[in-house]
Amino acid sequence: MDKTDHLNELNQWIGVISHNYILIIVAAIIFFACKSLLGYLTYRKFTRQLNEIKQLIADRGKEGS
Repeated sequence: MDKTDHLNELNQWIGVISHNYILIIVAAIIFFACKSLLGYLTYRKFTRQLNEIKQLIADRGKEGS
């Protein structure tokens, strides 16, 4: 097999995959599930940091009184 045979096989394989809409839908679901999980974890991290900052401000306010 020479280089053109490999390219033809690759083109056939890509053609089969591109018409497989179920695979595309599954990939989109996995992508958005991962994206939403990362967003939720980031939200929790920033909420926790914000609560720590609020607590520090409250503690310093009590010390100054």
